[in-house]
Formats: sequence, structure tokens, C-alpha cells
Amino acid sequence: MRVGLLGGSFNPPHRGHVAMALAVRAGLGLDEVLLIPAARPPHKPGHDAMASPHDRLRMTEAAARAHGLRVSAIELERLGPSYTRDTIAALEAARPGDTFFFIIGADTVDELPTWRDAAALLRRVQFVVVNRPGHDLEANLAVVAARLGEDVAAGLRAHTVTMDAADVSSTAIRRRIHDGVAGWEDDLEPEVARIISEERLYGRDFVTTPATIRGIGAHVGSRVELRGWLYKQRGKGKLAFVHLRDGTGVIQAVATRDQLGEETFARLKGLQQESALKLRGNVRADERAPGGYELDVDDLEVVAPAAADYPIAHVSDQGIDFLLGKRHLWLRSSKQHAVLRVRNEVIKAIRDFFYEREFVLVDAPIFTPAACEGTTNLFEVAYFEDKAYLTQSGQLYMEAAAMAHGKVYCFGPTFRAERSKTRRHLTEFWMVEPEMAWATLEDVMDLAEAFLEAVVARALERCKEELKTLERDTSALERVRRPFPRLTYDEAVKLLHDKGLPFEYGNDLGAPDETAISESFDRPVMIHRWPAAVKAFYMARDAANPALALGVDVIAPEGAGEVIGGGQRSIDLADLERQLEVHKLPREAFEWYLDLRRFGAVPHGGFGLGLERLVAWICGREHVREAIPFPRTIYRKEP
Repeated sequence: MRVGLLGGSFNPPHRGHVAMALAVRAGLGLDEVLLIPAARPPHKPGHDAMASPHDRLRMTEAAARAHGLRVSAIELERLGPSYTRDTIAALEAARPGDTFFFIIGADTVDELPTWRDAAALLRRVQFVVVNRPGHDLEANLAVVAARLGEDVAAGLRAHTVTMDAADVSSTAIRRRIHDGVAGWEDDLEPEVARIISEERLYGRDFVTTPATIRGIGAHVGSRVELRGWLYKQRGKGKLAFVHLRDGTGVIQAVATRDQLGEETFARLKGLQQESALKLRGNVRADERAPGGYELDVDDLEVVAPAAADYPIAHVSDQGIDFLLGKRHLWLRSSKQHAVLRVRNEVIKAIRDFFYEREFVLVDAPIFTPAACEGTTNLFEVAYFEDKAYLTQSGQLYMEAAAMAHGKVYCFGPTFRAERSKTRRHLTEFWMVEPEMAWATLEDVMDLAEAFLEAVVARALERCKEELKTLERDTSALERVRRPFPRLTYDEAVKLLHDKGLPFEYGNDLGAPDETAISESFDRPVMIHRWPAAVKAFYMARDAANPALALGVDVIAPEGAGEVIGGGQRSIDLADLERQLEVHKLPREAFEWYLDLRRFGAVPHGGFGLGLERLVAWICGREHVREAIPFPRTIYRKEP
């Protein structure tokens, strides 16, 4: 069979469309003409004035029936651009042996070069141009010749059907309907006009503005399109309350059977949680609604219906191990969504803090030749014929960069192969590590104070809704103001002893010790000048007591524990060489680091902050695994 293909938005289909199809069928002696509604106009992606695909398909079928034409829904059954090679391939597969002729109006010939697969389509299928009065076909063919070649333009010119028909515009029809101009039905088949009238398809303001739920307040009184996922719905009879989430927030949308029509309303009611859809309607303020706004739905488009039995429909009923196994879905729940929004803001605050203070971002390598924090918690990986380790810290590299730029920082993933099961540990986490040349321990502590104060204040300012969703009592966060209490290690040990805790001098602080110390203060506390034996090999010694290292830990309140660790670095070459031996670290792997002491060593220091611990504390989460999108622990590396 010889089959004509007439594609278009058909928004709505009018007598001009039908006349084109009939003229080509007669002029070329075709056996059949298929009208093919597009998911969207190929040259106007996301056009605002579109009726729903379902409505356009029904109207096109009604227009086709009156004249013995047929309709194909092939373009509405798949996502992506309309009228590509995939369209022809699908038709050829469904109708082997048929020959296809693609019909296009002379007024849109010049838009062919903007089609994604125009060149391939023009070689694969014969295009037929319908030339109507009032259109400059030659001018449009000149555009094709310039873009696609003179041979293509000549082929189009040779396959032209001329017809004498009034120029009809779907846009003009919609405008007349909207403006209440009588006689708009004259350009439509009676059945198409009936559908539009009875269902008021264009009786409302059909122009929509794409919007987000977070910014919905700017659109009160306007008609918008929201794109998102069905969070939940309730209602009965003719009324449905739909909660839509779009990644920026959740809004309640009100849908009625009278507004949507019986079939569309029934389809909405049958949707499962997490179905992807577009809702269109007018925005209004309502103090009783979640978020203070509601959407009165007058149109919907189902993009992807979800399967039944959403695995984590009832999050509170599931254990943590189950939820972590479904982390790819758990991220969509309100609290997990809020945590990652806070994480995003904290990351931006960190970068802004250092940028504003003229720190240079320097990326540290992930593969390293040796340890910098001890050899017992390294992840070893094959490295061609050799081996390497996943980085524990970028600090040593930041020391090198600081000697070049003065003030630097790195911010990226780090890895610790600790077999720790505590709520404060992950095997993969993100760490920010600033380093400053010409800095003492006091400078490091000053920077840490200013840093924590700024980042927490930013989260309080810009994440109010997220912290509210998390039911976070922010009173402790509001007290994160300089100056922070500063205790020496000796003073911290005395405080523990005064509290009756059996802490042994010389040990590192455990989680219970940190919590006990923090309970004595209303804001983060800094503990400095530690026994050198419990600190890393590169720590500078206290001139007043060489047994102590010039290190500092910052302990957050509310049991959050250590969030910052840092200090002043040693610039004594001989001391560093001895420390490498004491810690059994390979001298050859650190020769580059020792060079930093041989060539212009100056006092310098910095700190490291684990992002997940900070985010977990700000969000009031018990475990750091909720503060990273896909946590890695001893027993979990999926999903």
C-alpha cells in the first residue's frame, strides 16, 4: 500500500488538516492517509498551549472518521522528539511492504532543518509538500537548500501538491475560543467542536507557565504546569486531593471529575504512588494547604504510570537495613529529601566561605602511594603492575599547594577501611581540608570557629523548611557563635575526671568522652595540645612541652562528636624523618613531602572536616549514613 503520513500537533485538528490529507490522497493516488498526532510539535518542544495527548488523539480520530482517514497513535506511545527515524522504523515494522509519503505544509518546509533526524528522514521516505495560497514555497526551499543541500530542495520541489484552500490556524481557533468569538466551530468537524464545547478544552486560559513548587508563590492567580511524581492522593466521589512532589517541594492539587472529565478523572484515581505526571491549572493561596498554596487542576498528562505496590510506601513500617537496600527509592521520602537539600546548601556554603576568603580550590588525587593517617585503614587497589591506595586525606597535597598559593583547600571523597560499626563512621565520605601557609595553631582554631559559625548560620537561614520537615529543634544550632570554648587536652581530661569518668590520660577521646565534654558547654568546644603519641606523624610539637602536638579537635554538641580535626604542621625535617620511621611509613613514598621542608618551609596548618558528620548534626540525624546519598559501610556497598 501507498500510505501518506500527516503529522502535527492537531491542537485542535481543523478542516485545513483534513483538506491537506484529502488533496494528497487524490493527487498521488494514495491508498490511505494516516493522521499522526505528535507528543509535542517537533519544532516547538514543550509548547505551552497544548491540549493533553489523550484529548488531541480523540479529536483527531473524530476529524478523521468523517472523511475516511485513519489515525495512528504511534507518536503518543513513546517519549522523545516527534517524527524521527524511530517513527518510520516503527511504521515499517508494523506495516512491512508499505511505501510511505510524509506530508508537510509549504509554510513549515523551512522548519525541516531544525528536526533532529531531518536529513536521514529525507533520504529514507519521500516527503510531499502541500503548497497553499499565501505561502512562499520558494523562499522556504531556499532555507532547506542552504541547510540540507540543493538536491534535497529539488526533491521537495518535484513532489509538490498544490491546493486552493483557506489558511486555517489551530492557534487562531484556540484564541477565538478563549476570547469567546462566535463562529469558531466553522473551521472544525462537528464532532471535534462538540468535544471542545462539552469538555471546555479551550474554554479556559490555555497558556501555561512552567513552574516549580518551591517558587509557586510567584504564580498566584496564574495557570501553570507542574511536572513531578504522585506522592499520595485521597478523596472520594467527584473530588480528589493529589499531593505532587517535583524535587523542590510538595503541593496539594485539587482535581474534580467535572473539570477533568469522567475518563481522565478515573485514570487519575487509578494512578499508583510515584507515577510521573504533569498537572496544569490555576494557583491560589490557601493557608490551610500544605505550603500555603493549592493548584486547581484542569488538565493532566500521565508521563509514566508507576507499578503497583511501591516498595517503601510506608517508610515507618520498614527496618533501616531494608530502607538502605532501597536507598534509590528512600531518597524520595520527605525526611531523606530534606537531608540532601541541607547537604546541598552546606556544600555551597563551604565553597562560598573559602572563595570569599581567597582560598584556592586544589583537587587532591584519589590514588595515593602510601598512608598519611596510619597504615591499618587503607583500601588497597591494583594499579597496573603495581598497587595503590584510596586516599585517606588530601592534606599532604594541600601542604604542597599552600606553599604555591598561600591558602588552599580540597573537597572530595576520602576512604577509611576501618571496621567500625558506630553511627559516626562510613568507609567512604566527603571531607573538606583547608591549609594555610604562615599559620599557627591559633590561626587554625580561628578559621575553624569562623567556618562552623558561617556554615551553620547559612543552613539555618536557607533551609528553614527542610529543618522543619526534619522536626529539628534548632536552638542548639542558633548558639553556634564565636568564640568557642577552648580547652587544652589536660583540661579536658580533668573535666572528665570531675564528672567521674574513668578516662586514662594519654588516650584518644572516645564517643562517650566527647559527649560528656560537650554537655558542659552550649556550643562547639575546641580541645587542643594533645599528646603527640595519639596524633599523626606530621603534627608540630609544642615548644613549651614537646610531648604535646599542636593539634585541635572541635567537638560538636548534642552528641555529634568530633567534626573538625587539624592543627599546625611540623616543618622540622629531621623530626619528620624520625616520625616516618616510628610510624613504619615508606621513606621513598614521602620524599616529595620532605622536599617541602627542604625548599622554603614556613609555619603552616589546617584542618579536615567530615561533611557527613556536619550534615547529620545540623539535621539532627542519629547516623551519618543518612547524610550521604548512597552510604558505604563495612557491610554495604549497594545500591
